[in-house]
Amino acid sequence: MSHQSHTTHESASQSAARHSTEGPTRRRTLAGVGLLAGTSVAVSACGADGDSSSDKSDIDPNHPVDIAAASNVPEGGAIKVSSDGVTAVVTQPTQGEYKAFSSSCTHQGCSVNVRDESITCPCHSSTFSIQDGSVQGGPAPKPLPEYKVTVDGGRIRLS
Repeated sequence: MSHQSHTTHESASQSAARHSTEGPTRRRTLAGVGLLAGTSVAVSACGADGDSSSDKSDIDPNHPVDIAAASNVPEGGAIKVSSDGVTAVVTQPTQGEYKAFSSSCTHQGCSVNVRDESITCPCHSSTFSIQDGSVQGGPAPKPLPEYKVTVDGGRIRLS
């Protein structure tokens, strides 16, 4: 009895054509799932319109939040600070006058930064005034929400 070995050789282009019509492979499936997961993370990073992680409603008016020392806020400038789960931008537009605003951009809820003498959103370039939180540029539809500020013993408290 003779045993005959049968070997089939196919070219690289034939192999690629055969594999491309076989449907989803494990690699393609995992790549697709990874792409979808990455897209949802990227989209959720900007939040929904008006989403605000440090909205004024986070503070119990009966328990003001001690947010910063007044001496840490530069005259004509601002600082971004966090305390007791609240992140705010505290400003001193003129000597001895303190204001505080939500740190969430009113466009899509991204966390704003303090740059020079303005408040800016790194996501879509909205800018806000340190004087009153008003929109100075960009797509933000409304001013930053303002906290009630009291200064007691050199400490700034928000309510």
